[in-house]
Amino acid sequence: MTKLRSEDTEKRLAAGHGSDFLEVLSRSLTVIETLGDHQDALTISDLARATDLPKPSVRRILHTLCALGYAEMSGRTFRLTPKVVRFATSFLTSGGHAQVLQPACEELSRITGQSCLVGVLDHEEVLVVAYTMPQQLMARTLGVGVRFPAYCTAAGRLLLGMRPETELAEYMANLKPVAQTEATVTSKAVIRKEIIATREQGYCVMEDEFVMGWRTVAVPLLRHDGSVFGTLNLNCKKSPALTDIEFAHYVELCRQRAQTLKPLLI
Repeated sequence: MTKLRSEDTEKRLAAGHGSDFLEVLSRSLTVIETLGDHQDALTISDLARATDLPKPSVRRILHTLCALGYAEMSGRTFRLTPKVVRFATSFLTSGGHAQVLQPACEELSRITGQSCLVGVLDHEEVLVVAYTMPQQLMARTLGVGVRFPAYCTAAGRLLLGMRPETELAEYMANLKPVAQTEATVTSKAVIRKEIIATREQGYCVMEDEFVMGWRTVAVPLLRHDGSVFGTLNLNCKKSPALTDIEFAHYVELCRQRAQTLKPLLI
């Protein structure tokens, strides 16, 4: 006799995830991400509200995370431990990415005297996976693991332009732009137009939309098979010394370096 499918199975199938989807893993990752998104430690009730999960489920997930060393409890509140960095380390070390990308950023920064980073698209944000900045520059704090919005940054617009049209349309439908500076474009129609222009141009140059006083170029960073890995960015402090000719030279340096990195990214 055919067994009736469980309620969880029905939910998975209804959501389009399939019968192999692990709901408990999905819930656990949601709790981890929520803890990471908050600077303050959270209670079980806080997490249940933020994740829309039942308190008993949150309690069991937190107990497991604490037992494994990925979270810690202080009184009634919980926070992540440094052990969660292992997840990011696994990504960065897979394929030798960290050993390849960080030296590339440092070399470009040394040659140009500007800040350099590698970014990858993570949903609606750009995640920094390699970064360096000369000591003489003063800027908003960045670093490996930092995230910033895709719609108002060169890396984000370039990566969005490299996504399939259906994914870009979904992103634009859900986008709620917020001005980061007085120069930030918040018109969704204009943002989409700029993304398409970037797609056609093959690289992106922006200034002042995310941080005032900076001009940024992002070039595609492809894997050896031609698939998209992320972007290689040079963030330049605007000054009289930064002429259009000098900046164009920096753009070419980034494009050349991205080409040399392509066969090394798997």
